[in-house]
Amino acid sequence: MSNSSYLKQKASKWAPFVFISLVLFTPSIYAYNCAITQFYEIVKVSQVYDGDTLELTDGRILRLIGINTPERGRNGKKDQPFYREAKIQLQQIIKKNNSQLKIVLGKEKRDRHKRLLTHAFTIDGENISAILLKNGMGFSIAIPPNIQFLACYQNAEREARKLTRGIWKHPFSRAIEASTLSEKSLGFQQVKGTVQRIGESRSSFWLNLNNKFALRIMKKDLPYFNNFHPKELLNRQLIARGWVSQQQKELRMSVRHPASLQLQNTD
Repeated sequence: MSNSSYLKQKASKWAPFVFISLVLFTPSIYAYNCAITQFYEIVKVSQVYDGDTLELTDGRILRLIGINTPERGRNGKKDQPFYREAKIQLQQIIKKNNSQLKIVLGKEKRDRHKRLLTHAFTIDGENISAILLKNGMGFSIAIPPNIQFLACYQNAEREARKLTRGIWKHPFSRAIEASTLSEKSLGFQQVKGTVQRIGESRSSFWLNLNNKFALRIMKKDLPYFNNFHPKELLNRQLIARGWVSQQQKELRMSVRHPASLQLQNTD
């Protein structure tokens, strides 16, 4: 089915949300298998910060690729639901492997916090992000160019959602309305709404869900959106997942990959 016919097909407005990724990605491009045979190195862990971040004995900080787990509360805020469960599960995996992991670096090796971006594996070669996602300990995320195991991670999350494991049995996993966003909403969110207006700048397209919140799709990332164009999303209902930030008085979210969007079919 072509993407244009997919976008135009009719369905009830109550039809379930459909991951764009189900239409766009093929096994030949995105490996469905979480396994790998070659590793960058074997490392030793000294401590676990949360479900997706840990420290090595040599002082390096590792951030797991493909997953975002609930955050520890800061500045008087409570821990997010399943923060402790995700951290404990990662600690148990580390302990079971005698504090050793095999790692594969992402194409982009460090994030803005200088953390090493890695796919981490047990000594037996099990993908740790996939284990946590299958257990409902976090959200699958797609940040190019580190998308080597994207389909694997999506499938792992899909299994957890289907079986309502972990966060998927808690209201925490539900998307929030764009109209309810405020300064208190900064950080990782799933946001739903209708694209009311589309703007264009030299570097980006801006999908405005209201006059205070917009999704940013950078033109340099358009090759990942090769089966549809951002302009085709006008008046579409969608859910976007990512990090809400604030610039001046506007809230925004960068969408780097179509796997971060869900569309709802409408009449």
